[in-house]
Amino acid sequence: MPKVRIVADYCSCGYQLADDEARAHGCLPVADVLLDRLAAWNDRYEVCDPRAYEDVGGGSFDFVAFAAEGLQIARAVKRALPQWTVTYWDEAMDWYLARDPRHYRAGSCEYEIRLGNEAADPSEKGP
Repeated sequence: MPKVRIVADYCSCGYQLADDEARAHGCLPVADVLLDRLAAWNDRYEVCDPRAYEDVGGGSFDFVAFAAEGLQIARAVKRALPQWTVTYWDEAMDWYLARDPRHYRAGSCEYEIRLGNEAADPSEKGP
């Protein structure tokens, strides 16, 4: 089963093909509109100064709103690719947990997206 990580990062497209089976596709096989959403979401992260993680009030960057949007996009990717493993790196959780580095565990901000009986949106399916 191919695996994709939905994760914002500098100089990224908003996702990482996370295994050889996924990388064999070359790019994420979803509709262009969904790829555009991923890219636009990631572009908003590009303006996030890494020092924003130190801002406990969240005034430098709205991690909560950003993560909520990313989660919606991750769910859309899962609906478009139900046979894929889709994981999501939650920036809001990362921002919150980074406040206590003694208890921070790498990977604790990433989780798998699982859907119930939601119908797929035809506009999210790829070629």
